Amino acid sequence: MKNRFNHTKNLHWKKIGLNCFFYFLISALIFTSCDSFVEIGVPHDEIINKTVFVDDATAVAAISGIYSDMLKSLSSSFTHGYMEQYTGLYADELVSFASSLNEQQFASNELEETNGAVAVNFWNPAYLYIFNANTILEGLAENEGITAATKSQLEGEAKFMRAFCHFYLLNLFGPVPLVTTTDFRLNNTLSRSPESEVYEQIITDLTEAKELMYEDYSFAGDERVRPNKAVAIALLARVYLYTGDWANAEAYASMLIEDNTYELEPDLNRVFWGNSTEAIWQLKPVFPPRYFVPHTYQFILDYSGPSTNGNTVALRDTLYKAFEEGDKRKTDWVGSIDDDGEIFYYSFKYKLKDNSSLSEYLMVFRLAEQYLIRAEARAQQGNTSGAKADINVIRSRAGLPDTEADGQASVLAAIEQERRIELFTEWGHRWFDLKRTGRADAVLAPLKPNWEPTDVLFPIPLQEIENNPNLLPQNPGYN
Repeated sequence: MKNRFNHTKNLHWKKIGLNCFFYFLISALIFTSCDSFVEIGVPHDEIINKTVFVDDATAVAAISGIYSDMLKSLSSSFTHGYMEQYTGLYADELVSFASSLNEQQFASNELEETNGAVAVNFWNPAYLYIFNANTILEGLAENEGITAATKSQLEGEAKFMRAFCHFYLLNLFGPVPLVTTTDFRLNNTLSRSPESEVYEQIITDLTEAKELMYEDYSFAGDERVRPNKAVAIALLARVYLYTGDWANAEAYASMLIEDNTYELEPDLNRVFWGNSTEAIWQLKPVFPPRYFVPHTYQFILDYSGPSTNGNTVALRDTLYKAFEEGDKRKTDWVGSIDDDGEIFYYSFKYKLKDNSSLSEYLMVFRLAEQYLIRAEARAQQGNTSGAKADINVIRSRAGLPDTEADGQASVLAAIEQERRIELFTEWGHRWFDLKRTGRADAVLAPLKPNWEPTDVLFPIPLQEIENNPNLLPQNPGYN
């Protein structure tokens, strides 16, 4: 049982609120933080409905503001590299050299419910984006100055964003409040909904979103920087995989694999470029002159190696050694630094700290994941030959021979390995894979002396519980 600690320098985090909706008309709409999700004031719906959504341009600016906030400079959000960093430490991808107590708790699997990073990087921004999506949905419903096509697309995007954030909250915290309104009176007292109910809402939102959104990217200037129908399909395929609906996971992944809009990028060094052929949805860096994907500053080590501040993480040796000889991903996606004879490795999927040419965008969904989703779904249904065919597509791109796996258990192990190597330091895939397959104890207990089975869930932030006791009980393993 982990005990609550009292850290004298612990910040009193102003909760990122569901009543906070800063907006700038026409060209920019930026969201910032205010009060708590569980301690919100009267929303500014009337102002937003009457002022922001007067025409297509202002309605588009509203949804674009969410994406801007997700990748703006100095943002504290799970979309700003913290998902990769903290879940990578919590699992078996990264090691930490940080002096930060918050970060060390992730690395040692000794999270406390007072850990500020849990609230400010995960809980708060996810619920902020959900609230903003709900505000957009309510604003669209009450405005008649928006064209039907734009209204349909934006409604789909907002429903997708609500599902996207609930998905990550659910997989980090377990049962969570299901927020589908801007009604502060209701949101103040919400209890945690069972996982099955949250997944049901996620599937409903995504199913409706895919019918509402464009099939192409023409509405986004032909850039893959806003969700379309394919993005909803991509998340649906993942959700069905996570919930064990193998037939639907295979079917939805196949929709994208068979869509010639998307192709695996043959050059691994171009996979994460803007509008890569592999990209299904990307986030475009914002706020000049800081045109960079934040992962470059969090993961790329300089000549002095990792430090207690700044670049605090490096790849765990066990991950580096998991790459097969001849794997191009090892040479193209892993960097190294020699610090006085000690070699440190780092994630090098994003390479440009000076991204002023906007060559690199942050990848959110890409086609390679869909091949691996379909492979696992096929294997679970006994179609091991089809599963191996999908694995081999990924291995061939990496310069590796066909898999030698034979039999369902062997093929599933091969898929776990390919997911580990293909998707490392991307969106917490490794951590979620260990959790959903029940492999966390077997893999992490030998590596981490402090590992406990209850560590599979993050704690609900303490201040959220203090503001709304209906969030109790706390997750097991925390006071």
